[in-house]
Amino acid sequence: MDKDLSNVANPKAHISGIADNLQPQCEPLPQPQLPVPKFVFRLMLIVGVLLYSSYTILIHLCEVDGHVPFSYSAVVLAIEILKLLLSIGMFLIEIRREQKQSDVSGPYFDCLGNRLRREFGASESAPHSSTMDIKLVVLPFAIPAILYTITNNLGIAIQMEMDPATYQVLGNFKVLSTAILFRLIIQRPITPRQWVALILLLVAGIINGLTNFDSNANTSSSVLHITLKGIFMISIYCTVSGLASVYTEYVLKRRVNMSLNVQNATLYVFGIVVNGLLYVFQEGLNKGTFNIFLGFSVYTWILVVTQAISGIFMGFVMKYANNILRLFIISSAMVVTTILSILIFNLVVKTSFLISASTVVAALFLYNM
Repeated sequence: MDKDLSNVANPKAHISGIADNLQPQCEPLPQPQLPVPKFVFRLMLIVGVLLYSSYTILIHLCEVDGHVPFSYSAVVLAIEILKLLLSIGMFLIEIRREQKQSDVSGPYFDCLGNRLRREFGASESAPHSSTMDIKLVVLPFAIPAILYTITNNLGIAIQMEMDPATYQVLGNFKVLSTAILFRLIIQRPITPRQWVALILLLVAGIINGLTNFDSNANTSSSVLHITLKGIFMISIYCTVSGLASVYTEYVLKRRVNMSLNVQNATLYVFGIVVNGLLYVFQEGLNKGTFNIFLGFSVYTWILVVTQAISGIFMGFVMKYANNILRLFIISSAMVVTTILSILIFNLVVKTSFLISASTVVAALFLYNM
């Protein structure tokens, strides 16, 4: 009670508390224990790579006469909504399981309310007095949503300042920006050998980007060009992209005992708000209509489902592993995407792809030595 009264009397303490929660701390974050056996986690990693790699394939399968018939912002919004629903569903199952295991009597919704108050740090005896404490828990989750929105829009704007191949090549530098920010914010050591492995991932991505340039050699998009503004924008893009993922890991690990399902749901609420506003602005400005499912096909819905599951899995990886593993998942998915493209679209295997794939394998081996 004394603590609550002092906070009311000193509103500056509230502002300071919010700032402290938004700002990464200097001490290393705790590493939560993996909640599943290691062999199960390895199987999950394989599935995660397949899910992530399916994105590009499904986008191409969605195309009609060479064009995507839906709004990208609508698909992103649909994915965020599905991720929220899945997280809420898994949390409700978690409550039911906890209720059965602890043999707690009483209405289900009472147990749910008590659990939510515990998750957000509110007192069960005086829940209304802890409103500021709840804000301190919730507000940091808004930052990743804003950062990811900036990244997505920058990725679109950048392509006006450079050709697609240059964008793909330079965009790979977010591997290094993520690793550097991971070292600074999460405070986890990266050995010299592991730095070499990360540089190999960067090289693999660059080779893959050059492969794509070669495949477009007979199109107008193959003309290499980049502006000074484009160099500045790609630098911001790589930095913000790395910061978004690392700060997400920071937020998830900062409250190590908080349910991942609750953390994910909170992240996705902010994601829906930000992406929803962006969708309304873009569609209202361009079309004046708000049919979110316009142009959706069976492949589009498969895309939404797979990427929603992939997004939830990435949250699991960032909380119980780290962003470095996430980088390896993305790089491995790049190789799998090319293999699937060869099988599905009858693409020709090129030497550059074999070099890129071998480089990813070498990086994986070197990092885990």
